[in-house]
Formats: sequence, C-alpha cells, structure tokens
Amino acid sequence: MDLSLFKLDIDELLNEFAKGEHRTLVDMKKIWLRRKFSYIFEAQLPTNFALLMQTLYSHSMSHMISNKSLSHRLGSLYCLYCLYETQPFNPPFKIYLSLGGLRGMRSLLVVANGLGIRVVSAVVRRMLEKKVFLFGSVDINDYTEKERIKELVNMQKACIKKMQERLLTSKDTDLYLHMDLGEELDLEVLNKISADYARSKSIAIKDSSYLSLLA
Repeated sequence: MDLSLFKLDIDELLNEFAKGEHRTLVDMKKIWLRRKFSYIFEAQLPTNFALLMQTLYSHSMSHMISNKSLSHRLGSLYCLYCLYETQPFNPPFKIYLSLGGLRGMRSLLVVANGLGIRVVSAVVRRMLEKKVFLFGSVDINDYTEKERIKELVNMQKACIKKMQERLLTSKDTDLYLHMDLGEELDLEVLNKISADYARSKSIAIKDSSYLSLLA
C-alpha cells in the first residue's frame, strides 16, 4: 500500500506553516482549512484505516523530533492534534508515542514555555486529558517504520476486536456504550501483545506526569 502521497501532503502542510514562521494553533487551523486538509481522509482512502492513521501520525511526529526550525516542530505538534481531532473513525485511532517521542515533545514544550508560546501547553494538556496516546518503548531510530507501524496496526485491530466482543457479550450494553473502552482495553489487550508494554507504560507515565506539570 503506497502512502507516499499522504506523507507528501503533510510535508507540504508543515512547510507552508514553517515558511510563514507561524507558531500558534490558530495559524495551523487557518492553513488546514484553506488547504481543506481534512479531505485527506476522503481522497482514495486505503481499506486499512489503522495503517493510514499510524502512518500519518508517525510521519508528523518525525518532524517534531527532528532538527528542523521551531515553527516546523510546533507545526507537527498541531498537525498531530488536528489529525486526531478530525479523523472520521470511531473509536478514534490513538497516537503511538515512543519514549523518545515523548521526551522530544517535552523538550518542545520547555522551549515553547520559555518563549511564552502558551498555546503549546494548552494543546499538550488537552491531549493528555483526552488520553490520545498509546505509550511504547520503541523509538523511530531503533525500529524500521514498516515494522513499527505493523505492530501498531495489530494493536489497534486487537483493541477494536476486543471492544466488539465486549459489546456483543455484555449484558449491560449501555454501560459499555458510555464508558471509556479505549482506556480499559489499553492495559488488557496491549499487555498481551507487547511483552514490555507494562515496563514502558510505567516509564512513560513518569515522563508524561512531568510533561503534564510543564503543561
């Protein structure tokens, strides 16, 4: 499945944001709307939605932890946020965040706070509150993108399958329709898929706790 055009769309979006030396979420939303970027979910969608979303997240994240300009890195964070918020999937696909990625986000937050760009704190806090992340221990440079995305796709599929089974077998369907199934299934399903998930989750929680203090 060739997703190179989707990656190119993200590159062009972030390049436009960086070219204007923008730094706020409002700026990103203006460019997003002008480019009608949400149509990325409608133009010849692949059948494997999990693969699409994790590819988009991963490619955007790669800009955030790069050595590119501050505007480029800020734009990638806003892009992640917008991709998550505008995706048409229910339940929404979460963002895989390696420990290296989380520390990169923390570094960006420290820089932004130092420059008085307070909207970055608000965005990060919002993402933490909504539990949009799947924490992992694998960094981009330690694992090929293809292998990492394959693992994430399997995680997402397992979560969705388990959720469907719960909905079909539960005697109290209304309860499951109103609770956060994603939060429950993260621990139950992912522990079975990844042998080091519990360890990486513990480390990530410590880092994200510090991240939330900064936010």
